[in-house]
Amino acid sequence: MKNVQKSILLVLLGVLSFIYITPSIKAEKQAKDLQSLINEAQPGTTIILPQGIYEGPIVIDKPLQLEAKSGEEVTINNPSNKPAIQIIANDVALTRITIRDEQVKQQPTVLIQADGVLLDQLHIHTGSFGIKMRKADYGEVRNTSIVWAGKGAKRSIKMSDKGNGMDLYDSDNNMFYGNTVIAMHDGIYMENSDNNLVEENHFERLRYGVHCMYTKGTIIRHNIGRLNITGAMVMAARKVELSNNQFTKQSENVNSQGILLFDAHEIMVFDNHLEGNRVGLYVEQSTLNRITNNSIVGNFIGLQLLDAENNTMSGNQFIGNVASAASRNSVNNTLDGNYWDTFQGIDLDGDGKSEISYAINPFFQSLVKAKPGFQLFFQSPGMVFLEGLYQSQKEQWASDASPLMEPTENARLVISKQTLQHSAIIGVLLLCLSMLFIYMGVRKR
Repeated sequence: MKNVQKSILLVLLGVLSFIYITPSIKAEKQAKDLQSLINEAQPGTTIILPQGIYEGPIVIDKPLQLEAKSGEEVTINNPSNKPAIQIIANDVALTRITIRDEQVKQQPTVLIQADGVLLDQLHIHTGSFGIKMRKADYGEVRNTSIVWAGKGAKRSIKMSDKGNGMDLYDSDNNMFYGNTVIAMHDGIYMENSDNNLVEENHFERLRYGVHCMYTKGTIIRHNIGRLNITGAMVMAARKVELSNNQFTKQSENVNSQGILLFDAHEIMVFDNHLEGNRVGLYVEQSTLNRITNNSIVGNFIGLQLLDAENNTMSGNQFIGNVASAASRNSVNNTLDGNYWDTFQGIDLDGDGKSEISYAINPFFQSLVKAKPGFQLFFQSPGMVFLEGLYQSQKEQWASDASPLMEPTENARLVISKQTLQHSAIIGVLLLCLSMLFIYMGVRKR
């Protein structure tokens, strides 16, 4: 009897061991087989991965396609300091894969050093750079999400210490379509990388949604950016197109802008919607740019020009901004046919344009440069009065020669009550603050 009981006990222990040990063996086999499958595959092979968790890092050194089986979830975990996936062969494709690479480190989650690489429907959780591209041309990243998920740091990570969602250097003719980047450093950073297309992406809680440095021929269109420091930053760049983007609520930082052009030349900025930002459109040390048909609504400052020359601005709508425009040392710009809701013109010939020009008074900008503390008096009654008295070198002010009397139909459609109420509240708060300073000054006397 005792022998029978002992036998039954041994059988039960064997079954339990099989149940608990087999998954770990299977997981170990999966981890081992992923790299071995890549190593053993013939060039051009499509590897269909069944549902499961695989372990990185992996290196892909031949053209092949790696994708999850349709309807199944495939995850690659990377506990190492190396890239979770390194691609060094042309014409590689990754599809429908989740990558968890959450250790805070220097190496990126995906490192691409090859041409013609396709990343489609990836979900990247990273503690580093999401995707780095180095000398990688004619690639495509689409329908992919990149989210900061850094773990293991001894202290909380500042935005400036995070990696970029997508980081390009010396990489041309790539396309980024339908992606989402959240809580990284920059969304897409491009340096010395030309003719790239950034289209229909979503950027949120970043420093810059899109950041161009020393690029030309870049196209940035139909993107949405919100709650970033700046929606799009174009610096030391030429012949970039920014069109049909929506950059809203970039206002938490003193340097927040919807679109920022710095040392940018021959840039086309048209049909964008810039709403609820600290500065809607900021242009500094930039020339020969065409800025047309943008809706600049409900910002603290609609347009800010600084040392900007020979730019053309027409058909833009400035509505509900606390201050429509500010300008300093910006000459020879052609402003014509824009709508400024704070300007009351006179239309004598009925063509819809004012015969009186709208001049952007540089008094406040010049005063703040000399005495930064005077920013507290922005749009205060006393400051507005002093601006009215200031007429020095008026012929050099940036001026709209024929401002529109009414906004266009398209502009009317984008004005929300909330936006106008927001602008009104800011104006009232500024007025109250100014009156408080005046009252305190009287009491001290």
